[in-house]
Amino acid sequence: MRSPYALCAAVAAAAALFALPGCSRVVAGNAVQGAGGVSANSAACEHVSAPLTPIQAHGAGEPQLRIPQPPGWQRSSMLDSEIIRFAMGNQRLTADKFTPTAVVTLESVPGMTQDRQKIFEEERATLVDRLGATDMHSTETSRCGQAAVMASFNAPAMGRIPSRKAKTLMVFGAFSGRTYVVTVTVQSTDPDNPTYARDTQTILTGFQMLPPDAG
Repeated sequence: MRSPYALCAAVAAAAALFALPGCSRVVAGNAVQGAGGVSANSAACEHVSAPLTPIQAHGAGEPQLRIPQPPGWQRSSMLDSEIIRFAMGNQRLTADKFTPTAVVTLESVPGMTQDRQKIFEEERATLVDRLGATDMHSTETSRCGQAAVMASFNAPAMGRIPSRKAKTLMVFGAFSGRTYVVTVTVQSTDPDNPTYARDTQTILTGFQMLPPDAG
């Protein structure tokens, strides 16, 4: 079941977690290139220099998700849930007591022909109405042959958490009789930091959503 509040909740939860030093539980280990050969869909993926980290699926019919993990970005499992599948932050890039984050969510609804524009508009409205996001802009794009939308917005301050600049990649895919929606959201109080800009460009450009049976 897909909830239009999931992305909003993920942005807020990640902000709270990484804004509090010592609260994130880091998972040890290095990113590795995903195993397997090239499939019809993976051939359409844009390759980046950072190694890809596979994101564990919760069911056999779910798509394969892989996220670039640049140096310095450490995995945290504190937010892991049925909806939030992956989170990482880079403490070296902390500014205004906030650590930049990248958070992945996955949801699905029955059927293979769900209206992508309607889903995006629901997410946009929720970010504006519940989170208070402003200055939102979006463009259509694709990832690994799947339709996608890239959105940028300003996230307001929340208590001790300062205002941030955020970008969200939303990718749509129909597999196993369901329409899946994956989001990758990055946010920082210092978006013009060259390392942050380079790393998040790598993360958002190289993210992969592939069929469950892809090699």
